[in-house]
Amino acid sequence: MKKIILLLAFLLSVSAFSQDDLDVDGIKIKKHIKVRDSGGKTKLVLNGYGIRDKMWINLYVQALYLTEKTDDPKKILESDETIATRLYVTSSLVTREKLIKAIEEGIEKSYQSELEPLRDRMHKFMSFFENVTEKGYLEFVYSKEDVKTYVFINDKLTGEIEGLDFRKALFGIWLEDRCVDRTLKKRLLGK
Repeated sequence: MKKIILLLAFLLSVSAFSQDDLDVDGIKIKKHIKVRDSGGKTKLVLNGYGIRDKMWINLYVQALYLTEKTDDPKKILESDETIATRLYVTSSLVTREKLIKAIEEGIEKSYQSELEPLRDRMHKFMSFFENVTEKGYLEFVYSKEDVKTYVFINDKLTGEIEGLDFRKALFGIWLEDRCVDRTLKKRLLGK
């Protein structure tokens, strides 16, 4: 009887533990994360997640984290709240050069304001992508506390960019009306 109770307790604990993660294309997505920012660690909740594919090839799994869930992209983009997204690279087709080009084209396509004030910061941002590898991940964290976007590659801080306008331009790649992938946008919004 004790063995049955211990087995049942073990199964319940494993079940409770696994409920904190989701498995998407072999990637474990956390339902809650704590991001490093100037205020210490801010707790964010998973808003949505999806797969970015091109020509039937999965390029990356993306997760969007907010301080509180919403399916309103305008509310997210107009906010100054802390926000994070993780891009888990799942294909060797995602190279540093292709990632830089995709982000630059994504900002140019989706950003609805004047791009010239962002150009120097965009170039600086692109310089942070040195060690992008398959099975690694990138994390972009905007901190409300100091109005900066931090770039982490495989949990290592590689740089930071100032400005609320940069936050809007970067996250607009996936959330603006002219986003890079409408299906991914819906999924990031939890739809």
